[in-house]
Amino acid sequence: MSVAGLKKQFHKATQKVSEKVGGAEGTKLDDDFKEMERKVDVTSRAVMEIMTKTVEYLQPNPASRAKLNMINTMSKIRGQEKGPGYPQAEALLAEAMLKFGRELGDECNFGPALGDVGEAMRELSEVKDSLDIEVKQNFIDPLQNLHDKDLREIQHHLKKMEGRRLDFDYKKKRQGRLPDEELRQALEKFDESKEIAESSMYNLLEMDIEQVSQLSALVEAQLKYHRQATQILQQVTAKLEERSFLQFVKIILNSNPVLQSACNPSQLGIIHILYMHTPYAFIQIIYEDIE
Repeated sequence: MSVAGLKKQFHKATQKVSEKVGGAEGTKLDDDFKEMERKVDVTSRAVMEIMTKTVEYLQPNPASRAKLNMINTMSKIRGQEKGPGYPQAEALLAEAMLKFGRELGDECNFGPALGDVGEAMRELSEVKDSLDIEVKQNFIDPLQNLHDKDLREIQHHLKKMEGRRLDFDYKKKRQGRLPDEELRQALEKFDESKEIAESSMYNLLEMDIEQVSQLSALVEAQLKYHRQATQILQQVTAKLEERSFLQFVKIILNSNPVLQSACNPSQLGIIHILYMHTPYAFIQIIYEDIE
């Protein structure tokens, strides 16, 4: 830095100290400017916290998040492709269910049922992975870009404006001891920086409909996930109900040779429909026949 540059920095520091410690009054900014500055500050803090909380919502296990971040960081350093995704709880549960379902085998009821639910959990984990990707692309990444680009640029303009204000106020206090041209140039630079900062803040706040669109993308992604999850759970529920029904019929038939000889496998579908729609009437008929 040149001698002139060092001198200017010293003048700014002197003015700042005189305002903070000595109570000197600097150039006041208008209320509209200060309100825009407040809203931009709130927006910046909101973006940072919401991004953090969204990641925690999608990936609730802090230990897994830390491990995943470390793996991805090491992959980047080594120039490798992105590492594995977040280990979804549904996938871990599916793995355990499928493993023990295979070990139990098809000779019992619990084993195949574990297989059905395990497969459903595996599908749920895949749907959750899709949710993670979609939310990252359509919500987190745009917010990150807003923070890294627009908000950072505004902070740069505000910092530059504040430096020029300090320089102008320092010289204004010494009016008469400094050339008028130097004071005029300091004022012009301050006004220029103020206008740029004001314009950038105005543009950001006026275009906040983009953030509304990003929130909409977050909600739509969750709605899609819950619809798919509901469909998967409904399907596995139907499978479990069918297994329960077949086992129930098996117990009834084994206890009643007359019914067993009168019922063949092709009739189970009809019996199942009767059971699903009128379970109490079905059970009553069965027990009347047994008696």
